[in-house]
Amino acid sequence: MWLADGDQMRAIDKRAMEEYAVPGLVLMEAASSFTARIAQEFFAPRGLVTVVTGGGNNGGDGWGAARHLAARGLPVQVITAVDPLELQGDAAAQFRMYREYGLPWEKYRGGEQFASAELIIDALLGTGVRGEPRGTAAEIIAAINASPAPVLAVDIPSGLPAGFYPPPGPTVVARATATFGLAKAGLYTPAGRQAGGKVFVDAIGLPPQLLRDTGLVLNTAAHAARALPQRRRDSHKGSYGHGLLVAGSKGMSGAAIMAGTAALRGGLGLLTIACPQQVNAVIQSSLWEALSLPLPDTEQGALSPEAVELVEPEKYRAAAIGPGCRECAGTRALADLLLQSPLPLVLDADALNVLAPGIPRRPAPTVVTPHPGEMARLLAAPVAEVVAAPLDACRRAARQWQCTVILKGASTCIADPDGNAAVNITGTDGLATGGSGDILTGLLLGLLCQGAEPFAAACAAAWLLGTASELAAGETGTASQLPRDVLAKLPQAWLRLAREAST
Repeated sequence: MWLADGDQMRAIDKRAMEEYAVPGLVLMEAASSFTARIAQEFFAPRGLVTVVTGGGNNGGDGWGAARHLAARGLPVQVITAVDPLELQGDAAAQFRMYREYGLPWEKYRGGEQFASAELIIDALLGTGVRGEPRGTAAEIIAAINASPAPVLAVDIPSGLPAGFYPPPGPTVVARATATFGLAKAGLYTPAGRQAGGKVFVDAIGLPPQLLRDTGLVLNTAAHAARALPQRRRDSHKGSYGHGLLVAGSKGMSGAAIMAGTAALRGGLGLLTIACPQQVNAVIQSSLWEALSLPLPDTEQGALSPEAVELVEPEKYRAAAIGPGCRECAGTRALADLLLQSPLPLVLDADALNVLAPGIPRRPAPTVVTPHPGEMARLLAAPVAEVVAAPLDACRRAARQWQCTVILKGASTCIADPDGNAAVNITGTDGLATGGSGDILTGLLLGLLCQGAEPFAAACAAAWLLGTASELAAGETGTASQLPRDVLAKLPQAWLRLAREAST
């Protein structure tokens, strides 16, 4: 599903009107009618519906929605933040139609005006407003949120940016959002997912050829399923690749075990885990299905630089390095060796830390998986800057390093150097524990070994990790969820994705 920001959506509307002769009032009527339908079908109100309008086209959608609801027999009132006689264009036309119906409206005076509302429709600010809501707008947002009535947001909750940025101030918290043309990217930030509720999207008559190629997609199951390899009955372990996982150190052998288990669950044919000699026995006894390559280590149980002499990249189809490795000279030496190889490569955790700042460009496929702190170190930027614009940071890194980047978070951003980007929203807060990133790395290695393209592999791995966490949460909850619970649900998540791929 393609996503858009406010500027992109306005450009689409403009093209529809100028190039396809679609009148703006026709689009607004369709948006108003859709909003009214969602209000009636999702909320099923029987009492008063209060519509809150502002001064732009979003307010015009609200006047139209109120009129459509009245025509369906529901009691309505409009509370407006502006003088409707000062409205212009299509919004003014919607007000005039509402007024001619003889329906009630009044200027906003205070939160007591919402006391009788069974449903509030938020058409206050829309996608064109930038910056923190202030003055009357901020007061109305607070009053809406203080009301016990559920809220339906028109296009986007007031105060929430349409782009992929956190809100600069208060936002309306809605139970559902009726959005038009394309879903707005801001609805899928962590704050947007809390503020927007269930999202309903309608094309409102816009030309379908305009509703695509925005550069950003929501990573749905259908989108993620593109990475799944075709498996044949006459295949063997060599058909699905031999992967190399460089992982583990004394005290962090679990990272290697979790990443290795995920790689095997990810479908590769053969896995070798290269690890420090001191943790080899623990890994071998815990993960029967993997081969191991014990490497020279230091007294502290970390990889030694001499380990590079025993690693032969040409034996493998893809590699991953980082989980549990520690920041040390050995990790750096092995990372350099693999960066110089032609293998598809996943860089995670301490492999990122030893390379910071920046990832060397290489002609072979590369996927990096930083969290915001690691991304900040790699970009030599403040963490606050990354958090304030995670999608921008992800895209910038992908262009700068010419690789696929997964910026992990509650809403994970994925970007490649060609300008493709996706937002993944599967998952639970149960993933907020050590080991979740190791599972992601393993899944990526498994998919790359089977020939998946890096961006497609990143989308599939992120979806699988999140979905497995959701499945595990059904049995464990989220606070008590462990990475091993997520690993146990990977087969079910994989089955879901395989069914999507077959439809």
